[in-house]
Amino acid sequence: MKAFLRKYAVRIAVTFMFVVIAWTIRQGIVPDMTIGRHLLTSIPVIIVTQFVWTVLSGVHKLLDKVFPFTKSDAGRIFLQIVLGTILIYVIRSIVFSIIQSNFKIEIDQLTSAMIATINNFVSITINLALIGQYYTNRWREGILKEERLVREKMQLQFLHLKNQVDPHFLFNAFTSLDSLVHSNPDLASQFIRHLSKVYRYALQNRDKDMVSLQTELEMLHHYIALQKIRFGTALVVDIELDASLMDRRIAAVTLQMLMDNAIKHNEIHADHPLRIRIYEQDDYIIVSNNKQIRKQLAASDKQGLEQLKQLYTFLSARQVRVEDGVAEFTVALPLS
Repeated sequence: MKAFLRKYAVRIAVTFMFVVIAWTIRQGIVPDMTIGRHLLTSIPVIIVTQFVWTVLSGVHKLLDKVFPFTKSDAGRIFLQIVLGTILIYVIRSIVFSIIQSNFKIEIDQLTSAMIATINNFVSITINLALIGQYYTNRWREGILKEERLVREKMQLQFLHLKNQVDPHFLFNAFTSLDSLVHSNPDLASQFIRHLSKVYRYALQNRDKDMVSLQTELEMLHHYIALQKIRFGTALVVDIELDASLMDRRIAAVTLQMLMDNAIKHNEIHADHPLRIRIYEQDDYIIVSNNKQIRKQLAASDKQGLEQLKQLYTFLSARQVRVEDGVAEFTVALPLS
């Protein structure tokens, strides 16, 4: 019952409004009309309202396909009201013709004008109700979408932070640090400074949607330094970004996440270096790497890129592009 009322609430409300208006008019014309007569004469009002609603609802759905609101809100509203008025005029003319030819009932001009006025009022009111329903549904969908995107954004931010304290990342970092402490204390000190910079950035920006490209790159250089200490010449990173782009904005920690994914999913050897290239093209930041997929991968839920795409639907009108080629994997992030 609740589902029925939610679905037909507007239709029921408009029908009830027409019944009340009809009662008011009849009461003014025939003050002594009984409740029974009122109820009886309300049946045609209800039937006509449902018929007109069904017809105009069909027109509304047809226009959704051939001339949706996205093309022109004002144009669609005007067209729907005009078509509704014309359609009701055609139906009324057919009904009058049938009544006059079959029942020999003459309808004078005043009565015809009154009926036409009432019909047009009903037509316009129902069309406005249908249009209002559309905008109300779109508003509700917008709220739900925004709430969903906020949740997904928070999930991605949590994923970013989780990546920073990933046990494998910490294990690899501390293993490298342990060997450096004995063999090269100065390099070990540099390693610790870079690691602290990476974590400080993650903590400082975990609640931010966007950061400047310059800020992101400053952190990324520390992350790259850590990985270069681990992999040496087996990891090659080329950053080709013009200084004019530094004030542009991207989602925080995304470049590190994309680099981390490349390192996590690909073999890294001195004979076959992993090459990561970061550059700008068509107002996108492109992060690409050559593919040399690991034979044994660590467990992955593969949700990082999907969540990144969802995050950018919240942050930008443009989408994240992912191209998984035969020899190269590329992700394009829109600049803001």
